[in-house]
Amino acid sequence: MTTTDHNQMMKQWQFTKAGNPRDVLTMVEVPIPTSCADDEVLIKSSHVSLNSAIAYRLIAYYGIVDPIGAFIGRPAVPEMDFSGIVCDLRGANVTEFNTGDRVFGIGPTGIRDITQGVLREYVLAKRDHIVKVPQHISLKDASCFTATGYTAYCFLVEKANLKKGEKIFINGGSGGVGVMAIQLARSIVGPTGLIVATCSPAKNDIVRSLGADEVIDYTSHVLPDYLREHYSSRLFDVILDTVGNDHTLYSNSPDYLTPSGSTVWLATKRILQLLSAMVVPVYLGGVPRRHVFEPLKPNHSRMVAMAKLVEEGAMKAVIDSTYG
Repeated sequence: MTTTDHNQMMKQWQFTKAGNPRDVLTMVEVPIPTSCADDEVLIKSSHVSLNSAIAYRLIAYYGIVDPIGAFIGRPAVPEMDFSGIVCDLRGANVTEFNTGDRVFGIGPTGIRDITQGVLREYVLAKRDHIVKVPQHISLKDASCFTATGYTAYCFLVEKANLKKGEKIFINGGSGGVGVMAIQLARSIVGPTGLIVATCSPAKNDIVRSLGADEVIDYTSHVLPDYLREHYSSRLFDVILDTVGNDHTLYSNSPDYLTPSGSTVWLATKRILQLLSAMVVPVYLGGVPRRHVFEPLKPNHSRMVAMAKLVEEGAMKAVIDSTYG
């Protein structure tokens, strides 16, 4: 349905207290939106990609992300990645999309807005957060590319400027971003480049099939020590850390990262230690390597560039399970 009956109700998953998603998520009915901002589009959701990091982090840290909302029990809707069909409700400044267009995109990304996610039947999305689905890509597959594929593109192509023949280490190769990053890195570095990724033994085969040349079992090694021992003679050009649980991966990076190389962090659980390693001058013991750590803000040109890579096959959906 693309022409919307705004007198109807829609279903959404939401929570009002912290806890395991199985325990705190409930399905409710709310009115379908009848108005939108000038830069927004109403989309009939087809598929939503479940991102464990988003779902569990929002629920675990609801009181930190939105203390007022947690205190008064305001409903929060999880998830960011979706695909669907553009409806008849579009803002005055939206000219790129028409009723019936297949699109995929990213939900709200701001600290205050992120609790208003996309696990619902109709999604109000900003025009800069969505892009048309390539013709040969299904809506199901398209929902997997938004936050993860967009993140991989922005950091590897724009921030790290990964090039043909270079060497890259990806920490967290079997996660959502890691899966996309390995594929994208393979298309960039080519057969002469080197891709090394971490994962658990159970995910070894899938990570290799995506394009990793070498796989490290992170459960059996202290990563900085292992990298120093095995890669000090063939330094990486880029380190992409999608896990962020050990700031020493960056502080020890001169042992396995080229002087002109970059360490890219998507998230970190040791923010104070990481910041201290970043800001201390080199002559006082700081890390003499470039570091990239910044929030990503979707824009239309970036989304189009990411969609082009999907169309060309540089990134393909990897779906573990599907739910009704």
